[in-house]
Amino acid sequence: MKEQKKTHWKKAYKSDYLGASDIDAELQVTIREVVFKECKLATGRQMCNVAIFTDNRIKPMILNVTNSKIIKKFAKNSPYIEDWKGINVSIYVDRNVRFGKDTVEGLRIRSTQPDMRVKLKEVPADKIDNLISFIKSGKKTLEEMKKIYLITPEIQSKIKEGLKDE
Repeated sequence: MKEQKKTHWKKAYKSDYLGASDIDAELQVTIREVVFKECKLATGRQMCNVAIFTDNRIKPMILNVTNSKIIKKFAKNSPYIEDWKGINVSIYVDRNVRFGKDTVEGLRIRSTQPDMRVKLKEVPADKIDNLISFIKSGKKTLEEMKKIYLITPEIQSKIKEGLKDE
């Protein structure tokens, strides 16, 4: 008999950021960009480094110091978050993270990069119209194109505007 999928207790507390309750297995993802922004946390508002992934189905992840140091290493030791684009990482749940006096589940980035053979291609500005035509023709959807091309929010907005012009 197949085991029924169980619901993590933290699912009841909606978060805009990736947490241990959001992943069932190790994730291999590509960082689209890292931004420094104010985040609403249980402890109050705080400025955080936030990784945004190329797969828009995955929530952004707040990067603690431990995870930031690993990404910095992958970015040829660049301390600048602007240099952390396109970095491939494996995210897993560590069930033994110390948080004050408690032991909690926390997200960790593996200290070795995953071998992700599929590299997303940059979209040249002069090719956006071609992508729009391709989507309009019905050959591929925007979501399918995101698996092939690195589509930033700015490019996505241009594509969506182009798709409205029918």
